Amino acid sequence: MEKIKKLELQGMTRAFGTAKALVDFNLEIAGGTFVSLLGPSGCGKSTALNCIAGLLDLTAGAIILNGQPIHHIPAEKRGIGMVFQNYALFPHLNVIRNVSYGLENRPMPRAEIERRVRWALDLVHLDIEEFGHRFPAQLSGGQQQRLAIARTIALEPNLLLLDEPLSNLDTKLRNEMRIEIKNMHRQLGLTTIYVTHDQSEAMSLSDVVVVMRAGRIEQVGTPQAIYDCPNSLYVADFMGYSNRLPVQIVERDGDEWRVQTETGVTLRATSTYAGSANWQPGERVVAVSRPDELLAEPLPDTNQMRGTVHLVDFVGKAYEILVRLEGKEETQLLVWGQHPIELERPLSFGIRPNRLLLFPMDDTPPAVRVKTRYREPAWQ
Repeated sequence: MEKIKKLELQGMTRAFGTAKALVDFNLEIAGGTFVSLLGPSGCGKSTALNCIAGLLDLTAGAIILNGQPIHHIPAEKRGIGMVFQNYALFPHLNVIRNVSYGLENRPMPRAEIERRVRWALDLVHLDIEEFGHRFPAQLSGGQQQRLAIARTIALEPNLLLLDEPLSNLDTKLRNEMRIEIKNMHRQLGLTTIYVTHDQSEAMSLSDVVVVMRAGRIEQVGTPQAIYDCPNSLYVADFMGYSNRLPVQIVERDGDEWRVQTETGVTLRATSTYAGSANWQPGERVVAVSRPDELLAEPLPDTNQMRGTVHLVDFVGKAYEILVRLEGKEETQLLVWGQHPIELERPLSFGIRPNRLLLFPMDDTPPAVRVKTRYREPAWQ
């Protein structure tokens, strides 16, 4: 298969009537890179993928592959493979025929078709002897997902697009298939664009993460850069910085800021927001943190606060504790601890200054997050 040297998305825009689903989307992708488009439903991820695949025409902009524009080329001639969220398998064809179907319309010897079918099924660990004559309805969800990937890979595309392919699987299967997709990407050296709303998928799979918002690119970077240095409150919230605490700027001290909470507690924090250099003492901003970095134990030496335990939940590696802030009970923060804590007891907790991030106050609604069901710990 032809290898991609560079894919350039230049000002991609797609409108549906007066509504713009994709606006001035600019991205350059080096060959062999795994890129994830990350964001909530309706942000334009799938629209971007469908435009690249040729399933949607561009309203404006260009798609340049290895220096040649392809946005006017029909989808079937772009050499792009796409795996859909619902797999789109042929229910009346068995596993072998599902994989061979696209190859049978090409001028190639039967022996080559059989070789590619066997190769593709081996790649996704579907044994042809055991599964080859089964129909999609006789496969599990994970096996159907593997079949959808095998059918696409058999065509030897120069670009692989995956539109939330794991969303229909349970947690165990998602984790297994995440490993399989990553291994396959490395083995084949494919250029891959992956659409997801799951930040853990994007973090574990990608070389580059593109966070999208309302049809536009909000931030582009490596998984670690997006995770550690979100450039906006929107990106921070989507990356799990769910704790929000209104504070007031006191002063800048080198790379850190001294801020004060509404109850008079002084904290040290940092900011990854580009406009923070213009902040002045007295300005109100918001401090955000991830629950797993706001710790009750081990208790950090800096940025210590106190509150009252309201709810507790065991989350596998630790206990997630909902705390009502001392002196400001309507402010609640999620804190991590190593042991269950009795309800309504006082609790001290803290965070390292470089993990307490500051952003300007705005009216950005929080990204939708799965609600945790809290319960009281079992006492012996």
